[in-house]
Amino acid sequence: MKTIKRILLLVILLAVAYVAVQKLPLYWREISFYWEDRTETELKVKKYAEEMGISYWEYPESLIDLLERNPETEDFVLQYPFRDTQELEAFSYDLSDGVPLMMQWDKRWGYLNYGSDVVGITGCGPLCLSMAGYYVTGGDAAFHPARMVEFAEKNGYYSRGNGSSWTLISEGGVKLGLDVTEIPLVKKRIMDNLEVDNPIICSMRAGDFTTSGHYIVMVGCEDGLIRINDPNSRENSEKLWSYEQIEGQIRNLWVIRDIG
Repeated sequence: MKTIKRILLLVILLAVAYVAVQKLPLYWREISFYWEDRTETELKVKKYAEEMGISYWEYPESLIDLLERNPETEDFVLQYPFRDTQELEAFSYDLSDGVPLMMQWDKRWGYLNYGSDVVGITGCGPLCLSMAGYYVTGGDAAFHPARMVEFAEKNGYYSRGNGSSWTLISEGGVKLGLDVTEIPLVKKRIMDNLEVDNPIICSMRAGDFTTSGHYIVMVGCEDGLIRINDPNSRENSEKLWSYEQIEGQIRNLWVIRDIG
């Protein structure tokens, strides 16, 4: 009987020790947070995590970097540990104001996985296709951002390390029933299309909109300047841009129309 009790006691002690060891790495990570200089963004997220009774380490580094680059994303980033898996929400936009601005870090779809990260980080391609497609079809719910992300993922349009491939627009757009026309980087071609309300999806290189690669949508023109929907920046979307400002940042362009 004593032998059995000793065995049981040993098993219990081993179980307790195992649990303690499992928690030890996180404990030491929390302590080590202050061993090096931290940015204001990191300290802000750390403070919020402590207030909410969660660990700072529940936040992916990519989201910390996103907030560092773009203060507009603060609520999206801070709420990441509390994200819920929700059913697809119905949505609608008033098209009388033109092509609707949809943000890739909108909490309704920004936490969905897309490629190597979440839509809030990697989803500019599907979001631009959503904006343009939804507008030219008069508000077809098939162009809900979550559906576009699923479509792009399913059809292999995400290129690891490079984001969405150009074929998401040129080939994927056609599969979705859109008229997609690649045009040259010529100011008159661009302005002529914008004047008749044809949105133009642009692939961008490093510059005002990105440090690597990005998609935006040209949505109109005003007094010779271009209005842009940037799915990662409301600030950029509220500005008017001259053609000369953005010409050197454009890698490719596709005019989007509705076949119907």
